[in-house]
Amino acid sequence: IKNTLNPVWQPFTIPVRALCNGDYDRTVKVDVYDWDRNGSHDFIGEFTTSYREFSRGQSQFNVYEVLNHKKKGKKKKYVNSGTTLLCFCLVKFKLFIVINHCLTRTQLNFTVAIDFTASNGNPSQPTSLHYMSPYQMNAYAMALKAVGEIIQDYDKHSGLHHS
Repeated sequence: IKNTLNPVWQPFTIPVRALCNGDYDRTVKVDVYDWDRNGSHDFIGEFTTSYREFSRGQSQFNVYEVLNHKKKGKKKKYVNSGTTLLCFCLVKFKLFIVINHCLTRTQLNFTVAIDFTASNGNPSQPTSLHYMSPYQMNAYAMALKAVGEIIQDYDKHSGLHHS
């Protein structure tokens, strides 16, 4: 940005992994330079923040003093080299769908174990989890059916598999 003391930078994209390795509270140091075409860039100062602070977007918390510690050590009246205001932060998420992972990398095998201990009650009584009503499935059967219907297409050895 040429010939201005109040630059407005173009938006840029950086993956969260590259910025802070997924640690939203990790300190991120931002160095501010006056860029020169000939390569003799001048250091203006720096500030620190975190991804969590950035992701709040424009707010009173996203105004940063740009400090040049060398100038601060040499000049008693030095306050800062300016301030930086974060105008906006757009966070985009790429969702990794577990089903996609299952489709490409994982073979599922559906195995069932049912607890037939006495604590579940007498199976001939309607209050038992194992009670077999002639009108509806019991809780175990409904749970097994629901899970089986979801994963059946990913289990090549299952009797539930539909080709």
